[in-house]
Amino acid sequence: MRNHLVLFLAVGAALLMQGCITKKAPVYTLGTPHFVPQSQPDSVVESGIGQDPGTGGIFLQWYTVTGAAGFRVYRTDSINASNLPVDFSVIGNIVSSSSLNDTSMVDVTSIKSGITYYYYLRAYAADGSLSNPSDTANYLLLDRPSLRYPINGGVVDSSSADFTWINLSGGLTVIRVQDNSVLPAVFIWVSRRFQIFDQYPRKPFDFDSVASQKLIPGHLYRWRVDRFDVDGKGRPFEGSRSSWSTFSAK
Repeated sequence: MRNHLVLFLAVGAALLMQGCITKKAPVYTLGTPHFVPQSQPDSVVESGIGQDPGTGGIFLQWYTVTGAAGFRVYRTDSINASNLPVDFSVIGNIVSSSSLNDTSMVDVTSIKSGITYYYYLRAYAADGSLSNPSDTANYLLLDRPSLRYPINGGVVDSSSADFTWINLSGGLTVIRVQDNSVLPAVFIWVSRRFQIFDQYPRKPFDFDSVASQKLIPGHLYRWRVDRFDVDGKGRPFEGSRSSWSTFSAK
């Protein structure tokens, strides 16, 4: 009888142990995050790393990771003797949600022009476990163009509008004009890239004949100037974007 009782207790303990193992939360392995490739500077749809026109910081964008509770963003501006980035530190924590903003951020932490910044990501799960590091993205900010005309809030002749700005860095340039009188706002002109070295350039609207429409009297527009240099693959590795400026046509 005692032997049967011992056997019963042993079997019960084994079953209990098995139940505990079965109910234990599995180890969750997240996929590796990846940055969205940078778009061409004269693409209508912009994506990837670049300067944010509103804040002047560096905009970062990445793909979502299934099961991620959030993302940690790491940055450095230090490189070693082999020109590899080192000494990264966390500069952002993006919590996942139903919002599209959980796969992007703008880094405004002590950002300066003339410095190359390097970034990578790690996704994290609800239990705190981390994914493998992402690929590394980098960008160097140049001095921003300063818009002169049309002045912010100004009015231009719809048939003969010129754009002028102060060009501090030279090099490749794109002008962007967006119609803000329609919802959603749409780009009506993203100029072809052009080389310029003048400090005070002047370009007429649609000088390259690629605008999707003419300026319409009574419509409200906004515009900006993008300055950049490209690598061997044609992707910008450094650049800057002016602030937006609004104007209306008559």
